Amino acid sequence: MQVFVAFNVSNPEDIRTRIELEYKMNYYDDGTTFFIATKGETTREVATKIGLGEEPVASGIVLPVTSYWGSYNPEVWEWIGAKANAS
Repeated sequence: MQVFVAFNVSNPEDIRTRIELEYKMNYYDDGTTFFIATKGETTREVATKIGLGEEPVASGIVLPVTSYWGSYNPEVWEWIGAKANAS
């Protein structure tokens, strides 16, 4: 699966609702940062599905997670690793 991260969203509550609807169990909600796992979708398709770039829903940034490193919540690293390696 491909993992994407959505962050700096202007309306996190609305985005959270759309992510829950569209991606069911394939997302990790870290408060204002959202990690989304999906197959066969582009960055733009993910952004559109969750309501970014559409008026009046929200603005924000969506990026594919192609590599990662840092000191952060261990649950996030485990989730990204598990989803990135899932078929």
